[in-house]
Amino acid sequence: MPQWPVPAINSILVGGLPLYHEYEAHESIYPGMVVSFTGAVDPVLIQKCDLNEDPVGVATLAMADQDGHGSWRKPDCTGAGDVKTKDLPYEEADQVKIVSGPIFVMLILDQNETLVPGDKVMASDANPGLVVEFYCGDTSDPCDLIAESLESVVTIEGKCEYFMAKLLI
Repeated sequence: MPQWPVPAINSILVGGLPLYHEYEAHESIYPGMVVSFTGAVDPVLIQKCDLNEDPVGVATLAMADQDGHGSWRKPDCTGAGDVKTKDLPYEEADQVKIVSGPIFVMLILDQNETLVPGDKVMASDANPGLVVEFYCGDTSDPCDLIAESLESVVTIEGKCEYFMAKLLI
């Protein structure tokens, strides 16, 4: 019997009791990407979170049949996907389900990164929505921390990778 939690094959949410919210997408967003508010009031819009924004959650899968926008995919580091493998992001104006809370999720590690269990991650400035190893000097600021890695993962130039993490937002 495997030790729990086990990384999910077709899910962003792995375990825990999440808080779900739905917001309208301002741009293309893949499940597993960290999102933030755009500042718009009516309607409230979300976008891929970068280093200078406060994260509000992680975009999750929306459709049970895994087809269409918000279905399972593995984007490359530029956010592009392959239609043949159902790499379809949520598009602008789609309703995106966001999860947050003390849960286990699958996030997308940016290129040229190395994580071991226990490493903290923050939003990537180069590729908004993805995460990188936390490198800021002050780890006491909870707005900068997104999650804690639960597994070892290494990415190379041009390749991103899903990994399991404990969400801290």
